[in-house]
Amino acid sequence: MKRLIPILLPFLLLTLTQFAREAREVATGLFDWSQVNSQSDQAKYIAGEIRKWQSQDPVDEGKKLRVVYFHPKDREPLRNHLQRWDRIMNDIQEFFSVEMAKLGYGKSRLSLEKENGKLKLHEIQGTANDDGTYSYKSGGRIYNEVSKALAKKGINAKSETLLIICGLSRTDGKKVKIYSPYYGMGASQNKGICFVADSDWLNIDGLKVDKTNTKIQVKEHRGYESFTLARFNTTYIGGTIHELGHGLSLPHNLATKSESVTGTALMGAGNYTYRQEWRDEGKGSFLTNAHAIRLLVHPVFSGTSKESSLTSSLSIDDLSLKYIDGVLHLRGKVRPSIPAIAMIAYNDGENKGQKKYQVNNDYDATTWTSVLSPNNEFWIKINDLKEGNHQIRLVSVHANGATTTHRIHYSIKDGKPDLNQANKEIKSFVSS
Repeated sequence: MKRLIPILLPFLLLTLTQFAREAREVATGLFDWSQVNSQSDQAKYIAGEIRKWQSQDPVDEGKKLRVVYFHPKDREPLRNHLQRWDRIMNDIQEFFSVEMAKLGYGKSRLSLEKENGKLKLHEIQGTANDDGTYSYKSGGRIYNEVSKALAKKGINAKSETLLIICGLSRTDGKKVKIYSPYYGMGASQNKGICFVADSDWLNIDGLKVDKTNTKIQVKEHRGYESFTLARFNTTYIGGTIHELGHGLSLPHNLATKSESVTGTALMGAGNYTYRQEWRDEGKGSFLTNAHAIRLLVHPVFSGTSKESSLTSSLSIDDLSLKYIDGVLHLRGKVRPSIPAIAMIAYNDGENKGQKKYQVNNDYDATTWTSVLSPNNEFWIKINDLKEGNHQIRLVSVHANGATTTHRIHYSIKDGKPDLNQANKEIKSFVSS
């Protein structure tokens, strides 16, 4: 016991000091924003807040990603599917762990189901043959068949995050035809669905330097196109982690100017750059801070399902948007039903040819973040401003993995911002 006292004393003093500081800040209404200006400082603060919330009550067990392998009635799974996907999913798990650690959130891990030390694949045989019944447009049918098969195992698909790998490709030598659903959808902290495609050529070793200079012909939505083995694996393994991101409730986003020195945002065009750094072909893909925050509290990452079934709500007591020296300052005070650990602003430009602001079809939304003070105040600074009409999606990230969203609109013409529409919308939020 005497040995423990010198070890515990600094920790206790630090904890008491932190609580005293927070109590003082709540009492006085003061918060030192200069202490959370940098990304690393924000990460330290956010990680501390989520640890504190999780430790207040006994921690519930977290969830695991359910990986399903679907194949038609008259076809077996593709060659070496279990070995290949065990390595692919381990690499995806490692990517997330390394990226989270780089950002200061510790080695938060994607939780995978294991069986005998290997990835557990729920192999599900379809009810129809591979005769054209299953195609890119068959996501709904495949999901229904998967749901029924999982129900027989006691698994409710409606409360799971599912990665459905479709054995819907045909390989003839170096020619590959893919006709699988390939997208993520319907995601929250409690559920998510994403479809990806398998191929005999898909292998983690294919991401590395190919000394054989193998070229394959690939047909998906168009005619056959020539791929190097490396490009093929980057595209479809990168596509897997990108669509899994959607299944974990991450929308598209674009790296900010400062972030772009790291590479390509995973939820931007990162599916086309995944692991390029292994071959010295580019900087590769990375996870943005905003999306690391959202994963940090997702039950598949956080290790707890504490209050994840509860619906979150957020009242806005105060909100303002001001333009100062080329920067938009979005400040406010909120009242969340479930503690919020961060606020994210998706600054999304309206593009020609799209229907307004299509979140999952729009890759140019940059993300800007803020912690929440003990008084639930936030301060987001939005840079990289451009001409045109814009939507800010203000997203609160709650400790149980839930999010709430408010939208405001502004425009910039000839370098001058027009915040009239934003101010009207802000007034309606605060008054309601």
